[in-house]
Amino acid sequence: MHTPKDRTSSPASNVFSPAFLATLRERDETITASEAELAGPWKREAIRDRKGAVAVLRDWESLEGGDEPAGTFWHEETAQLFAAILPAVEREPLFHLGEESGPDGFPVLAVYGEQGAQVAGWLPRYEPSWIEALHFAEALARSPRALAEILEAAGPGVIEQVGRILASRLL
Repeated sequence: MHTPKDRTSSPASNVFSPAFLATLRERDETITASEAELAGPWKREAIRDRKGAVAVLRDWESLEGGDEPAGTFWHEETAQLFAAILPAVEREPLFHLGEESGPDGFPVLAVYGEQGAQVAGWLPRYEPSWIEALHFAEALARSPRALAEILEAAGPGVIEQVGRILASRLL
């Protein structure tokens, strides 16, 4: 009979040999490496010796196993929000802001796969932070897990109101 092994890991435990991993580290990273590093999935784990503190780790990591958290927070809600946005941080942005204003304003460009960049809209002034926020909103909208994390972090009152808003729009 097959019995499942303990799924906790430590920085030392890996199915690949140390020699193989050392050889890999000598190679150049792929262009998707930074996105893959933060893709998750992420979990939250209470820190035993810091009452109330919460660590954010990959699902297969653990504090007990010696893994370093991506972040540590005093509030569960902040840890949830952090876990929700991490996959979007290094992801290639879908939206870009053109640097030259035209008759309609600064073009908002969206990259749609092989179709390349296309104008998705315009802004009346050059505000790159708005486009960065749009990138995060787009990434969250594509991730049911991230949306669930945000709703849970927002609390029961917000969840109830979201339900009412959705009911008024969809039912």
